Amino acid sequence: MRPLNPRPSILEVERKFRRLAVATLTRTGGTPPFQSLRALPTRTIHDIYFDKADVLYNAGTWLRRRNGAWEAKVRKGGDMTNSRFEELTNIRDIAACVRRITGLDMDEDRGFGLGKMAEFTATREAWVADGEFCIMRDRTDFGHEVGEVELQVQMEGVAEVEKRRVMAVMDDRIGAFMQRYAWAFAPGKPVGKMVAYFEAMRRQATGANS
Repeated sequence: MRPLNPRPSILEVERKFRRLAVATLTRTGGTPPFQSLRALPTRTIHDIYFDKADVLYNAGTWLRRRNGAWEAKVRKGGDMTNSRFEELTNIRDIAACVRRITGLDMDEDRGFGLGKMAEFTATREAWVADGEFCIMRDRTDFGHEVGEVELQVQMEGVAEVEKRRVMAVMDDRIGAFMQRYAWAFAPGKPVGKMVAYFEAMRRQATGANS
């Protein structure tokens, strides 16, 4: 039986880019210009990621505490550059997700039974372009820069097949947006923050042992 008041699903689709091709974004910084561009406040983001023997990672799930709040991101398609996620922020939903994947049944006060796998801070600049596309540039405390264009939608009582259909449309729209405003995004393969973090830790460990 379905719950009478199901919690809404947050569907998030993002495409990463290596860096901005301009020092900062302005509406008329290239051709064609953005239809609209609104700068958001710059934020400092402190992320702590949790896992156990890569069980969550291998299941396509990230679990983190961002500025003290728990979040789980469950992959629904895509790859490391073009990603589709369902985002969980309700503690009971997160606990159920962890339990389903790992078999662990512990509360958030005990980190859901998981261990810390990564911790870093990033400064995030963000803009909303054309009324709905969120463009973000992150600069981490270990010297890495990467950006992403994101669309997010909230849905209730939607079947899995419909979620995937909606996210495929969102991904196509982001692709068309980035192609239209290609002047804003530097070419090249982007490296996500987690991949860059582990590479930085490996370099640090190699340097310490040499």
